[in-house]
Amino acid sequence: MKRISVALAILSLCALSAAGEVALAAAEPPPVTKVVLYKHGMGYLEREGKINGNATLSLAFRTEQMKDLLTSFFAVDLGGGRISSVRYETRDPLSKQLQDILIKVPEEAALSQFLMQLKGARLIAKAAGETVDGRILGVEPITEVVNNQPIKKSYRLVLLTEAGQIRSLDLFAISEFSLADEALQRDLRRLLDLSLDSKYTNRKKLTVSAAGQGERGVRIGYLIEMPIWKCSYRIIFDEKKKDAPPLLQGWALAENNTEDDWKDVTISFVAGNPMSYVMDLYSPYYVKRVQVPIPGLQNLAVDWGAVSRPDLSEELPSPRAALKKRKEFYMGAPPMAQTMDQAVPSAPPPPMAGARGVAKEEARPLGELLAGSYESGAQGTKVGELFSYEPKEKVSIPRGQAAMVPIVSKPITGRRLLYYKASFSPKATNAFVAQNATDLTLEAGAVTFFEGSTSLGEGILGHTLPPGSQEVIPYAVDASVDVTPREKTHREPHFKARLVDGILTLTSVETLTNTWKIVNRGRDSATLWLHQPRSAGFRLSKPEKPLKEVDNNYRFELPLKPGETVDFVVEEKRDVQEKVHLDKTSEDQVRFYMAQPYLSAGAKAFMKELSDLMAQKAGLQRQIAEWTEQVKRLSEEQGRLRSNLQTLHSNVPKEQELRAKWVAALAANEDQLADRRAKLDDAGGKLRQLEESLGKKLRDYKDV
Repeated sequence: MKRISVALAILSLCALSAAGEVALAAAEPPPVTKVVLYKHGMGYLEREGKINGNATLSLAFRTEQMKDLLTSFFAVDLGGGRISSVRYETRDPLSKQLQDILIKVPEEAALSQFLMQLKGARLIAKAAGETVDGRILGVEPITEVVNNQPIKKSYRLVLLTEAGQIRSLDLFAISEFSLADEALQRDLRRLLDLSLDSKYTNRKKLTVSAAGQGERGVRIGYLIEMPIWKCSYRIIFDEKKKDAPPLLQGWALAENNTEDDWKDVTISFVAGNPMSYVMDLYSPYYVKRVQVPIPGLQNLAVDWGAVSRPDLSEELPSPRAALKKRKEFYMGAPPMAQTMDQAVPSAPPPPMAGARGVAKEEARPLGELLAGSYESGAQGTKVGELFSYEPKEKVSIPRGQAAMVPIVSKPITGRRLLYYKASFSPKATNAFVAQNATDLTLEAGAVTFFEGSTSLGEGILGHTLPPGSQEVIPYAVDASVDVTPREKTHREPHFKARLVDGILTLTSVETLTNTWKIVNRGRDSATLWLHQPRSAGFRLSKPEKPLKEVDNNYRFELPLKPGETVDFVVEEKRDVQEKVHLDKTSEDQVRFYMAQPYLSAGAKAFMKELSDLMAQKAGLQRQIAEWTEQVKRLSEEQGRLRSNLQTLHSNVPKEQELRAKWVAALAANEDQLADRRAKLDDAGGKLRQLEESLGKKLRDYKDV
């Protein structure tokens, strides 16, 4: 019973705290009337409804949606009123929001601990039919000793009345009490509101305030992250009329992951990829400021012996101040007030095609209400570089569900054939060449093929298909046709030469031959589109022209008869150049090139001169090598003679005769050595002159 009394007391306190507050009740948010889905992960939602007089509208969003909401949200009063403000809940953490609230509600012993914090506050309490008005002195626990252990049995609230009396009341006997201080009431109310809201951190409330008179319309639009819309097609061939164009049926897949049911909404599907990004305008940013001392305060415990420092110039900012400026430059000013006030009825235009609204009779078009908004679009129209599908019928999709919305259903022109591309499949495939002769841009998507009620296979429209374009869509492997490639490379003899700056450039032709053996074991004639990769640096030689060049591939069209085997040959050629530096070649190599038919008469005459000079050079080099060897041999012999002379004795007659003989030989050796060295110097000079002449001839000659 005591616990129930305490709970009732807290509820009474909260109710009395809120009694003096009067607020304008928020109206229900207008329903979703328009949805635009994109291919870049965003979706545009538009709401439209009625308001009367001064009104507020509240909408709830997930926390992660607030970033996109704050970059795209707009609201328009359609009846001559104005949107006075758009408020939204802050993202500050609970601890940050509670910094200015000094009172706390403890998790345990909430009432007694709470009242202990209110010492000095005026309280009006009712207990046992008596009303006591006084200021709180404290809360005193009452303990009893049970089994030698002190146990708290109750609490007594101690009050100081206006008459100066000190009253003590059993806390659990108090049936009702209230705070007389309005500031404490507001703090308590805010404390409880924040504590409750923190339990639902994934929902943030946005409130739109409108000022005006009478009943009128209001329109709200915004972009939020949503699943991309997807597309799938069915191409249905007539099983009886083989020549009849097939039926193309296209569906857009839309998913409603919002918190609202979409009931009878106008839905649009935009093809293309507009640019998008995420900018966090929702999170608060705080700049840490420099703490400076109060001017005039001085610490008198100074060190009189210290040398005073020079005063710093006031023009030099502190490092922290410079860092703060850099942060403000890159991050922008932090959002101090969480309010978007509007001085005029118009709001920032919503991005992309989502802002296109249908004007109602009661208001001007959205393009006139929102500066820079987009023009209204018709069904299946191009908007800038994008294309929008706008179904004529309204759509209903409950929240958490998805729907298939028809976007196209009309005959499509094209042709059925066989398709071979080795990078796609090693086997030939059945394919449909879809030609977009409609006025719609066909978005990429899955394609399922039927003939009557029989499924033929599945393919993919891999690229967006604008009007007037075509794409091949393979959908099944054809086992009746085999395609076997065989490759061969052949290098032909040189056919051209050019001599410039001593470099002989020889040109030959390299031929890359691909032979495709194609076997049609089927009973029907067929047309094959054969794709061969284009070899880098080669030019097509055979056949002269392909049907088309697509994605760096040659496409050839081949008719196939029933039971026919075809060897289809594709030749590619390229010129291969080989460079020969003549100053590094031998005389024999020059004579070999001189005899080739691809040299011009002028080049052959020059090569003849070059060959003669090279012959002279070779002769000098041989003579120099021979004389160098002789100098080496004479030097070794001279060294041997000098060594022998050192071993002889001058007082021995026989050795004297031998000395005379060796001295004469040494003198003759010295004469020969001097002669060879003189010849080497002369030959070396001639060789240098010859090499210079040869180099000049090579540099100056140009074969034209």
